[in-house]
Amino acid sequence: MENQQFLEDKVVLITGAGSGFGREMAKAFAQKGANLVLNDINLEGLEETRDVILKSVKSDILLVKADISEVDEVKEMSKETFNRFNDVFILVNNAGVRGVGKRASSFSLSAKEAEYERIMDVNLKGAWNMTKIFHKKMRNNPYRPIAGKIINITSCAGTECGANPLIGIYSVSKAGLIMFTKLWALELGASHITVNAICPGIFFTPIYESREFIKEWMKLRNVKLPIDRIGETTDVANVALFLASSAADYITGQNIVLDGGMTCSINKL
Repeated sequence: MENQQFLEDKVVLITGAGSGFGREMAKAFAQKGANLVLNDINLEGLEETRDVILKSVKSDILLVKADISEVDEVKEMSKETFNRFNDVFILVNNAGVRGVGKRASSFSLSAKEAEYERIMDVNLKGAWNMTKIFHKKMRNNPYRPIAGKIINITSCAGTECGANPLIGIYSVSKAGLIMFTKLWALELGASHITVNAICPGIFFTPIYESREFIKEWMKLRNVKLPIDRIGETTDVANVALFLASSAADYITGQNIVLDGGMTCSINKL
C-alpha cells in the first residue's frame, strides 16, 4: 500500500496554480507531503492558493510569477527553483488559455493572429519551454526506479472525438500537447522520466461563468454525460495523485481521458 505521505520531501512544480485545476492539484500534492513551486502570471491567485494550503498542512512553498511562453522567464524560474530546492520530482504542465481578452473561443479561420499566437504560445510552447528546461535537472534526480514525472493537462477538445470549431485554436493546441506527451515519453524514458497527460472533458473551473452556463452550453451542443454530473477539480487532482504515485511507475505516454464518458457517448446517447 502506498505511503500516505509518499511525496514527503519531494518537490512538485505546477504551472497555472493560481486557480482551478492547478490550485486543486497543489492542495492534493501538499496533503501527500510535497513541497511546492507554484507558477502563474497572477500573483494574487498564487498567494491565495498558498494561503489555502497552509491553513491545513505544512509545506515549503515557492511562488513564481512568470509567463511560461517566454523562455527567459522560464529560465529565471528554474534558477529560483533550484536556489530553493535540490530538485523537482514532478512537473505539472497545467497553465492554459482558451482565448484572448473577453473572447473565450473562436473558429480557427476567423481567429485573429494575436489570439492564435497567445493560445499556442501558452498552451503548447509554454509546456515545451518548461519541459525542455526542467527535464535536464529531473533526469539527474537520485530517485529510482523513476527519477521524475511529467504530467500534462490536455483536453478532450484536442482528441478526435472532441474537435470543436467553437474553440478551434484551443483544440489544435491541446492536440499538440497530446502528441508532445507521446513524444516526450519516448525521448525521456531512458532518463527514467515518465510523461503522461490528464484529458478533462467538461469541468466547472473559473473559465466558465457558472454551472448554469455550462448546462446551457451542453444543451445547446447536445452534449451527453453517461455519468450525469459536471466534473469537479478534485477529479483531476485525484488522477494526478495516482500518476504521481508508485502505482503509475510503469505508465508512460498515455492521455487519460477524464470526461464522465462524454467522448464515448457521441452519437450513442
